[in-house]
Amino acid sequence: MPVATDTQQSNAVKRTHHLSPALAGHLGFLLAQAHLVSVSVADRALAPLQLEIKQYVALAILADDGHLSQHQLGQRMRIDRTTMVALIDTLETGGDVARHRNPQDRRAYALQITRRGRTTLARAKRAIATAEQEISDALSEPELRQLKHLLTRLLV
Repeated sequence: MPVATDTQQSNAVKRTHHLSPALAGHLGFLLAQAHLVSVSVADRALAPLQLEIKQYVALAILADDGHLSQHQLGQRMRIDRTTMVALIDTLETGGDVARHRNPQDRRAYALQITRRGRTTLARAKRAIATAEQEISDALSEPELRQLKHLLTRLLV
């Protein structure tokens, strides 16, 4: 099977990707393919901010939920401990997140979004809005609302 070039991958959202009839009826396959496309488009939109989608998600959760431990954030993001440590290291180095010892549990770190992180998040939200519009341009507003509703039901 030929490997897609960068140009082909960036055009994936333009619906040029062929779905195998043997797999097109499988929900898991469709969700996985939609995930790959959405991550690619989001990462491309966030690249000028030197962010990836995982970092954006971490900032958004910390902005909404306040202080969380690395473990709690990892659970909410459904990512493993090693990935979480590397992700927070990057955000901390960039000044977007502060990591402090948790006063209730000295073994754990409490994470907090910084003022710089909130500024980064505001810029990232605009980039993500553009990416989501690109991803969903084939859907009407009612279809997009229904898709979000159905996906939320699958996840909650």
